[in-house]
Amino acid sequence: MLLLNNLGWPSEKLSYAKASLCQLYCYNKLMMIKQKIKLRCLLQRPWIGGVLYLLFGLLWITTSDQLLSWLVTDTALLTRYQSYKGYFYVGLTAWLAWYLLKQKQYFAHSLDKSERIFVETFSHAAVGIAHLSLDGRFLRVNKMLCQMLGYSEAELTQLSFAQITFPADLADNLPMIQKLKSGEINHYEIEKRYVRKDQSILWARLSVAMIKSSVTSYFVAVIHDISAQKQVLQQLEQSELRFRTLLDNTPQIAVQGYHADGSTFYWNKASELTYGYSKEEALGSNLLDLIIPSYMQQHVADAMLEMATSGIAVPSEELVLRRKDGSLVPVFSGHAVVKLPGLEPQVFCIDVDLTESKKQAAALAFLSDFDAVTQLPNRQHFSQRVTEAIASTKQQGGQCAVLLMDLDNFKDINDSFGHSAGDQLLMQVSQRLQRCCTTQHVLARLGGDEFGVLVQFVQSVNDVTEFAELLMQQLQQPCHLANGNEVITALSVGIALYPSHANSAEDLIRAADAAMYKVKSEGRNHIALYSDELTAQAKQRVLLETRLRNALKQDKLQCYYQPQIDIASGKIMGAEVLLRWHDAELGHIPPSVFIPLAESCGLIHHVGSWVLQQSCRQLKTWLDQGIAPFSLAINVSAHQFNKDQLLGLLEQVLIDTAVPAHLIELEVTESALMINEERVIAIMQQIKAMGIRLAIDDFGTGYSSLSYLKRLPLDALKIDRRFIEHIPQAHDDKQITSAIIALAHNMNLKVLAEGVETAEQLAFLTQQGCDYYQGYYFSKPIPANEFVALLQR
Repeated sequence: MLLLNNLGWPSEKLSYAKASLCQLYCYNKLMMIKQKIKLRCLLQRPWIGGVLYLLFGLLWITTSDQLLSWLVTDTALLTRYQSYKGYFYVGLTAWLAWYLLKQKQYFAHSLDKSERIFVETFSHAAVGIAHLSLDGRFLRVNKMLCQMLGYSEAELTQLSFAQITFPADLADNLPMIQKLKSGEINHYEIEKRYVRKDQSILWARLSVAMIKSSVTSYFVAVIHDISAQKQVLQQLEQSELRFRTLLDNTPQIAVQGYHADGSTFYWNKASELTYGYSKEEALGSNLLDLIIPSYMQQHVADAMLEMATSGIAVPSEELVLRRKDGSLVPVFSGHAVVKLPGLEPQVFCIDVDLTESKKQAAALAFLSDFDAVTQLPNRQHFSQRVTEAIASTKQQGGQCAVLLMDLDNFKDINDSFGHSAGDQLLMQVSQRLQRCCTTQHVLARLGGDEFGVLVQFVQSVNDVTEFAELLMQQLQQPCHLANGNEVITALSVGIALYPSHANSAEDLIRAADAAMYKVKSEGRNHIALYSDELTAQAKQRVLLETRLRNALKQDKLQCYYQPQIDIASGKIMGAEVLLRWHDAELGHIPPSVFIPLAESCGLIHHVGSWVLQQSCRQLKTWLDQGIAPFSLAINVSAHQFNKDQLLGLLEQVLIDTAVPAHLIELEVTESALMINEERVIAIMQQIKAMGIRLAIDDFGTGYSSLSYLKRLPLDALKIDRRFIEHIPQAHDDKQITSAIIALAHNMNLKVLAEGVETAEQLAFLTQQGCDYYQGYYFSKPIPANEFVALLQR
């Protein structure tokens, strides 16, 4: 090295030369070590030792005597040296024997130690190890393999691997063994199943090599238990399969998967139905081009990138997206971001098609303000417009008027030609009345065959009367029905003016109603203006109120019970309590007469309290008699919610009668919410906390607001009989009924249909999934003794 340094060569050339010399030196040293190892191995062979000893002995014998004879001439001294030579030879051979025996002992000890280490390693290895003969029989097995397979060592060594291999896996195992035997491969690894002693299955990863020697050949198998991994993998596969199956087959939830750049990699069946693109068309395409309207694309692209970067999904929201045909679809859209280690973020969009929900919501919203048959404003909307007109008139001065009109003999037309013909007549009448109305008028259908017109600015009473005559003239010509019949109807018109006849919308409508009934009582088909001449009716009302008070004191009212039927089972699940009044002089007085009277004169609270106490006592009597428990639906007036006594009354009745609270269902009309919505909702929540059930009665005919419906602690909706009576003829009523049932079920509410009178109506309700019904088809309202007999029948 010093010499190379002194030669003055360039550093690159000098480094190369040094490296070459180092390599040469290392090579020479390696060759010397190899030669020493080779020589040592050669010397350790027995025949080499024997030959060397023989040569040494022959050389010693033949040359030692000659050497001594040449060196020593004295015979005595020669004899002595020959003895020394013999002693030396004996000592040398003794030392050699000692050395050889010591080496043998060392190698035997090393071999024994190696074998012991091998045995311990073989026996206590954490994996299964086995030696197998070439025909597949177990020669040696370790403890772990015995534990894995459930066999003892003695049992396994009596078996072959084929006997404990799962039959279906032998086809993969046997060809690999043949390749080992033929030398095509020197080892192989596979996953296979073993059948344990208890017949359970063990999944294993098998590594096999073949050991060949001049003495014997055998296989070495190393077996890893992967059952747990397989189980986890199987669970993951099953979970993914369930996930994909659910997503692919959920018809109402469209799921799309896409990357940060918008390229689509997942598109389920619902996405095909919602957006019109097949899976083949969608995959690989950009989501922006598929369903995102142009004005939203930049915003959506930014949101995609942000979600993929941050891993946080944007808030769910309602969107309007684009179908393949260019039409728009409203959806409720949510997102989920999946970020796996080492993989590109995946964003999933979950869309719920709101098309049908929007239609149902629109239909129900329409019901809250408009009549389904004539498309005119309903009573609720009309009352609101009258209130607004009174407020405007009060500020600006002048007058406004309300006209209430009733079709004469409409019931006869319904009974003669059917409800479908009645609906056709109502539509034609509404169209004719609209011809006379301008922007200053509000025409409404208030229910049944009753119409109302608000005249917002009135110059004189004569103007209003002339307008009423014009309305009547519109109905002088016959109406042509679809069945070919011609019908002629007429109007009874009552008129009331603000501020001459009333100071509020309710009173103004009531005054017009009183005038209209005056017309009906005097022969119909003419006009009446509200006046003091109607005091006779007021006197009659006072008389009726007095007799109602006496009936309450003398316990002359009676509770009737109309069965409520579970449509699925056909069994009675409850009953509605209906109040009946038979006066000794006036005869039967219908609830439609005395209930409004009780509400207007303040008796409704006494009536409601009496009904609640009487019906709960009767229910307790039935339960004590062993009658199976059923629910009792009790109507609660809107006015009762405006008093503080209702909650106390309910608590006291439950204590006095010991009737289980869950068997009581209070039916509340939607008009109750018009008094004080917040107060009524608070009271209903307290009632619900008692365990009492709540239902909205006559749903769809009053308030019908989705804003309150979602806030009420309801259990059921009752569909008003007016939507049922024209089924199956009236297509609109069928659609409305279906929408109400769907809405109720989506809100986890039960649905009961009132006024079911025909098998066709019941069949339609059954098809739509309605839960319960009541009506004359099963039973009219009956007294308590007849009802219990009906229960026991």
